[in-house]
Amino acid sequence: MNDETEPGGSFGYQARATHRAFDRLLQKHLAPHDLPNGFWYLLRALWEQDGTTQRELADAAHLTESSNVLMLDKMERAGLVERRRDTIDRRCVRVHLTAKARRMKGRLLPVAREINDLAREGIPPEDLEAFLRVCARMSANLRRATG
Repeated sequence: MNDETEPGGSFGYQARATHRAFDRLLQKHLAPHDLPNGFWYLLRALWEQDGTTQRELADAAHLTESSNVLMLDKMERAGLVERRRDTIDRRCVRVHLTAKARRMKGRLLPVAREINDLAREGIPPEDLEAFLRVCARMSANLRRATG
């Protein structure tokens, strides 16, 4: 096994370096649409489940609730989302995509596929499957440790 005190052997270092590489390429593709990267993670979650609560959305996008609220404020000003009180539980605020944001899905999801295709070039499918399993397990381990 690699020396975990060196960047090349550190899981956290490698995960962050990989994430930054994805993030940079994603930003390059989102810039022509005037979308910051932060919007992408919320749009992605809302395309899967429109009308989710702010809390559920923060969890899905791996954001703190305060960061989520700030991002939603900006997205609302950009005409991408609307927030509405839940009709049954008035304490909950649900986030809904606007028509503008729904139209973006068809243009932007292919970008995600393209970036993922580029990242997996030359890697055998069984290695990619193992990678996903290991990342999911590490993430669960770390979430459990943080309570």
